[in-house]
Amino acid sequence: MTATRVKKEKWELSERAQRLNEAALFVDVHNHMMFEFAIRHALEETHIFDNRYAPALRKGGINVIATSVGGNSPCVCNLSDDLVFGSFEQIDLLRLEEERSNTFRICHNAAEIEVAVADGKIAVLLAFEGARAMEGRADEESLSMLRTFYRLGLRINCICGGGRTRFADGMGEARADAGLTTFGIKLVEEMNRLGMLVDLTHMTDNSFFDVLAVTNRPVLVSHIGVQAVCPSATNLSDDRIRAIGANGGVIGMEMVKTEIRWRAQETGETVTFDDVVRHIDHIAGLIGTDHIGIGLDFDNFDLVHNIHRAMCPAPGTIEGFYTGVPKGNHMLNDPSDLSEAYLIAEYLVQHGYSDDDIRKILGGNMMRLFRETLV
Repeated sequence: MTATRVKKEKWELSERAQRLNEAALFVDVHNHMMFEFAIRHALEETHIFDNRYAPALRKGGINVIATSVGGNSPCVCNLSDDLVFGSFEQIDLLRLEEERSNTFRICHNAAEIEVAVADGKIAVLLAFEGARAMEGRADEESLSMLRTFYRLGLRINCICGGGRTRFADGMGEARADAGLTTFGIKLVEEMNRLGMLVDLTHMTDNSFFDVLAVTNRPVLVSHIGVQAVCPSATNLSDDRIRAIGANGGVIGMEMVKTEIRWRAQETGETVTFDDVVRHIDHIAGLIGTDHIGIGLDFDNFDLVHNIHRAMCPAPGTIEGFYTGVPKGNHMLNDPSDLSEAYLIAEYLVQHGYSDDDIRKILGGNMMRLFRETLV
């Protein structure tokens, strides 16, 4: 497919792209608004979603998000070292907000999403980035925390963040060359039974393929690129891509430069959705378009720029090890904000994708995955 690079400021969306944006269920399966939401709540703002996030999401055409409400590190748990409390606190904040909001509804499955969108609401799914908050007491393989978070509405669980958990290893611990633990196998099996979507982002090879050997449902990789286009160790190899296709899962494409064009953040190169489409082209060439979605991983909010600078316990660290402090804005140059997500349809149009493929990539594939996994 031939790329057509057009400066955004000269764009008038094509009739096709406008029509697709208006008709599509647009799913962003990896949203980080809670980084900033919790800060605004602490500053005693009210109607935060209505005033801060709904306008940007609506302008961008996004009507379904999965937002991280907890996980492996203080940065995703309201900066609390008590990851369980921080996760509970953020779920509580969002539930309280839902009670007074006219713009969003927390959903638990595809049917509820469809009703919420039909009612003019933004549908919100609750997700974790890393399962450490589910580990429970030391030396006890109890899944009570998993079931408790499920009952509170959690429906997507990214098992690994950067490092090691009692369930599996993330890429930050790749040297150990370990996979799923016996506790991790129990976790995946119980998630399947409950109807919770397993997210394989950040996993080592052994952890990744162990999950695929255990799960009896399709899986998600929520925010990622591909190694064939950008050789980041965190991106997907062709073997992983083919395995996701065989499993029936879906891969979410992100808008973070570091996984889209190699070392672009250091070089200062302009990175746009043209570069993301190179990743999409590669996946489509291997397994088709039925396994591609959107997981933007946007975290460049007004009060939280470059989240790595805010990661605990010190800037540039996550889960206790140093990852480096990014230079400049690590989001794409175009689109550079959630409010500009409507441009994605235009990029896909210009790269020659069909209407059917674009609808699937914007949200159709994710909705199919939700129907097959969420209860």
